[in-house]
Amino acid sequence: MPRIARRTFVAAPADRVWTLVQDFGDWHPRLNIYAGGPEASPELVVTVTERDDEGLNLSYSMPEPPFPITDHLATISVEPDRETTCYVEWSASFESDPGIMQLLEDQLGDDIFVLALDRLASHAQDEWAKVAEAQRADSAA
Repeated sequence: MPRIARRTFVAAPADRVWTLVQDFGDWHPRLNIYAGGPEASPELVVTVTERDDEGLNLSYSMPEPPFPITDHLATISVEPDRETTCYVEWSASFESDPGIMQLLEDQLGDDIFVLALDRLASHAQDEWAKVAEAQRADSAA
């Protein structure tokens, strides 16, 4: 089964990033979590299949992916690095025609995963910077 993955470094604590990962709407405006009804366009709806708060892993599938793929399963994992940094990996496995793998690698891997991970990292780092600044201000007072 083919697999596409992208990974990024985030200058924010893993627990804070994990909180953001669980709310796609904050950092990935094109994905909506399916909540029991067709309230969003079906090609952009995801169904969360597993959430592991201890292992910091979230898996989901797309009932109707916007790509010519089947048996889609994606996982977003947060891996603590140091006290205030982590890595986030986003991967997807699926079935598809081998002839379009390069296209999928570009569209899914680069156009979706990389852009969304960059947005997630920026959002997490901005929030963490505000917290760190408030902590410095409190300790200086």
